[in-house]
Amino acid sequence: MKYRRWRQKLLMWLGRPFALFLKMVNVTITARYLLLEREAARQGEESDTPGSTIAELIKWSYADSPYCCYEDEDFDDVKQLFMERPSIGELEADEWNREFDSRLKAMELAMKMLDDEGVFALNQPRESVCVLVEIMPPDEINTEIALRLNQAESPAMQAWLAEAAE
Repeated sequence: MKYRRWRQKLLMWLGRPFALFLKMVNVTITARYLLLEREAARQGEESDTPGSTIAELIKWSYADSPYCCYEDEDFDDVKQLFMERPSIGELEADEWNREFDSRLKAMELAMKMLDDEGVFALNQPRESVCVLVEIMPPDEINTEIALRLNQAESPAMQAWLAEAAE
């Protein structure tokens, strides 16, 4: 599936007082084990480490996800909008916090809107998907957002809470 709907949602919110900070705020849509085995096998071949070991190490990593930067070129117009925003790194502390919070909330809202449309239940049960909006390095806010975006009792969320939550 192309990310047209995602792009449209992100563009819609970028046009409002919200924005996303692509270098710090990352979205991971982790469909439970979807493509994980293939990615783990690929990395295992490169490192002579068993794929099962690699899978355990990377299953919650946005950067190692097979979806990381997938069809990245479809987001060029979104990236351009980011470039037009004030540089968050040049803001004073209070402004930086407000801008960062706005960007994080915008990303969370975009994911909630997509979830409400059923995007995360297209090819699997929704409870097998853990929708995340995360910052790096990991922070407690990641858990707070994850609990708002997912049913706490879902198998995918329970696994994430046990294995990756801050």
